[in-house]
Amino acid sequence: MEVKADKELQLKQDPQMVWKVMTDPALMVVSVPGAELTETLDERNFKGKIGIKIGPVTAKFNGEASFTKMEESNYELTLEGKGSDAGGKGGANMTMNILLSEIEGGGTLMKSSMALSITGKLAQFGSRMIVAVNNKMFDQWAKNFTSLLDQGSEAAEKMADGDAQALDGGSLAWTAVKGLFKG
Repeated sequence: MEVKADKELQLKQDPQMVWKVMTDPALMVVSVPGAELTETLDERNFKGKIGIKIGPVTAKFNGEASFTKMEESNYELTLEGKGSDAGGKGGANMTMNILLSEIEGGGTLMKSSMALSITGKLAQFGSRMIVAVNNKMFDQWAKNFTSLLDQGSEAAEKMADGDAQALDGGSLAWTAVKGLFKG
């Protein structure tokens, strides 16, 4: 099953600062709910883990990600990732394109476009549920990432110590169930 999502986020910082944080996997991972960086292979390739709980189903993925495009001159990057369910019952592939642009008067507009393909036990929930979960994860990531940028290195240290808002499976499940009855 494949789902796509286009998102925008406005940030107070200039594109150069946002770029520096976004292209540093050790900083970015602290803002991703349920994620952990396990190995940095080089400046463009790394390995990690992520755990997601939807209702009674928990999935833990081990994976690899790569910055396949990094054009600092126009603040455009592409991140591709793939992972396998730790239980061997599925996998996920993701491609995310991000473009940063300066907002007149200061700040940055981040535009992202993501394609996510899921197989295995999470795919059984269907695309509406996956979209609802993805939206909730993006909202939590945006909150954590904004906090990281606003508070600088102090926030990064707190998040690295486990103080970032964790992925709330109960809330995700409720959001997803509501999404089934809309539209």
